Amino acid sequence: MADNDFHYELSDRELAGRIWVRLRPYRRRIGWALTLLVFAVPFVNFHPLVWGFVADALVDQTLTSDVLVMWLSIMLGSYLIGIAAGAVQSYLLEKTGQAFVRDIRAELFSKFQEQSLAYHRDCRTGELVTRITSDVDAMEQSVLQGLTALVEEFVTFIVVASMVLWISPVVGAVSIIPLAFAFIFIRKYNRRVKSLYAGVRKKLGNIGSFVQDRLAGILVTQSFGRRDHETEKFRENADHFYDSSVKASRLRNTYFPIVSVFGFINNVIMLGLGAWLIMNDSSLFSLGALLAYRGFWWRLQSPIRTIAQTSDILQRARAAATRIMELLDKPVSIKNEPDARSLGSVNGAIDFNEVSFSYLQGKPILKQVSFSIKAGEFVAVAGGSGSGKSTLLNLIPRFYDVDSGSITIDGTQIKMVTLDSLRKKIGYVGQDHYLFDGTIWENLIYGDPAATEEEIFSAAKKANAHDFILSLQNGYETQVGQNGVKLSGGQRQRLSLARAFLATPRILLLDEPTASVEPESEFLIHEAVLKRSRESGGTTVLVTHRIDLLRQAPRILFFDQGRLAADGAHHDLVEGCSAYAEAYLRWEVEEANQISVLR
Repeated sequence: MADNDFHYELSDRELAGRIWVRLRPYRRRIGWALTLLVFAVPFVNFHPLVWGFVADALVDQTLTSDVLVMWLSIMLGSYLIGIAAGAVQSYLLEKTGQAFVRDIRAELFSKFQEQSLAYHRDCRTGELVTRITSDVDAMEQSVLQGLTALVEEFVTFIVVASMVLWISPVVGAVSIIPLAFAFIFIRKYNRRVKSLYAGVRKKLGNIGSFVQDRLAGILVTQSFGRRDHETEKFRENADHFYDSSVKASRLRNTYFPIVSVFGFINNVIMLGLGAWLIMNDSSLFSLGALLAYRGFWWRLQSPIRTIAQTSDILQRARAAATRIMELLDKPVSIKNEPDARSLGSVNGAIDFNEVSFSYLQGKPILKQVSFSIKAGEFVAVAGGSGSGKSTLLNLIPRFYDVDSGSITIDGTQIKMVTLDSLRKKIGYVGQDHYLFDGTIWENLIYGDPAATEEEIFSAAKKANAHDFILSLQNGYETQVGQNGVKLSGGQRQRLSLARAFLATPRILLLDEPTASVEPESEFLIHEAVLKRSRESGGTTVLVTHRIDLLRQAPRILFFDQGRLAADGAHHDLVEGCSAYAEAYLRWEVEEANQISVLR
């Protein structure tokens, strides 16, 4: 099964449980916030009762200045108490929300780092960025802002409905009936809109992935004059997002007005029935009660409107939360075995035993490969494109796991040791020589954060990078830009070598270290690699088809169509392996053509 074949569904209860696990560390703060919220609601909504008392006293001509001041003081004091409690509650929830966002993003990023290369090969980077940014924001709005609004409006509805029923059970009961229909419509809307918002979030992720990919390949776009084509492709993605958003908007703007109508019917019933009772001199109602009802009406309608709007926000955020939990629950394919132990000091002997591997089922890249590399040996790996050379290197640090067979280091199977301890014994320099945005110094100490200045300078010198670093205006504090864009390919590769040398690995894996670099840097890299092999005593495995390195390598493993076709020194392979001899002649011609072009 492919690394990203992962069907994922969560019920509302399961999703709520997953979110609560991450909110549990803040449960005390949330508890205080909700307590303050419940405490504040009656105080903030008390004033319509004062209006009613004052109005009835005016009608009965029993209102005095002292009584008026008393009621006004009560009204102002209760409101201030409610506002103060609400402010503290809002601060507590906002603080919790920011902590929740921080924790979720850190957990997501850690999960990204934990996943295998196969996972990242199959995933679109832009979509992962969307999930860790906008999806997390949307979920936070749902979890704290949305749910808090629901709790507040629910409590408000209960408090206000109780006051309305206390003033007049008859008018209150009749006027609340339309609101029940509003709740029914909200539930129906939630069921219909859930899948629509899942589609909206997916289309947004597609846009992020497309932009990420096209910006990374801007040079190709411009060199082929495909700006209009790419703009049109972006427009297609934007149109898909637009269509999904409009569909959800159409449904939202159909249901919300209906909910508002039910809320307004509540107002009509309050006013009509209340006025009719007053006109008929009923003792069940008074002008003050009517005035209080008018003040309470918007507080009864507001929860309905807010619950409808918040339910919409919750459905949008549910889609985002599901996408986040899908990432967090995605199984990790390359992980420590239950009984894995730490790999201690190693000499650097490597053995492949009948190893087979494929990226896609039924299409093997390596086929029953067996060989042994002695500790401290320098071995070059050569072969045509697609013969499995780079794959071979990726299997040693367990960037991928073998389909069958086994790999051992000093006789210990690599699957039986922890990933961290294994990879700390191995230095890896790939073809893309990636540098992080920051200074040269920061990139170098990535190999050993505890390294001293002397050790860093020594590693840079061994990689033939020290002199060019000092020639830069800011030396080791030079900003390299994203992926080292401010440096040449050769300079980036020499820094990658220095970073690997600084880690002092017993096993050094080099995948075409001179690919796409200028001739001067190629010579310096060759010199650094060969010198390191002679002086360190460590094992070096080098994938290359460069003539100079192949001639100097004591041993070459030659691969052809996923199989180890030959094993020996250069002169032995030229004489004894026709496939190697043909490939070597082809590489000679390619190098000669490259040199003539440069001249």
